[in-house]
Amino acid sequence: MNEQEFDNLWQKTTAEGKAHRLALQYPAWERKRRQVRNGVVAVLVVGVMTAVTIPMVRPAVADEYPMVCCNRTNIDDAQWVSLASEMLTLDLM
Repeated sequence: MNEQEFDNLWQKTTAEGKAHRLALQYPAWERKRRQVRNGVVAVLVVGVMTAVTIPMVRPAVADEYPMVCCNRTNIDDAQWVSLASEMLTLDLM
């Protein structure tokens, strides 16, 4: 047996040992990969569900009207002031 044949035999034996070891470790690696994938999918699903449900859960914002417009010019401004003060007083009670 010459040096080249010995090197080839040595490489083949080493490769077979590594291949055998990898074959033994493959089921555990596959299980771990599946668990990681399922975890990522679960986190994404929870994130999407949260993003969809939070706007539905928040209380509705009350409509605010900064001004009142009326097309009846014959109504006195004092009457509107009186009405507004009564409405504000009712909300505080």
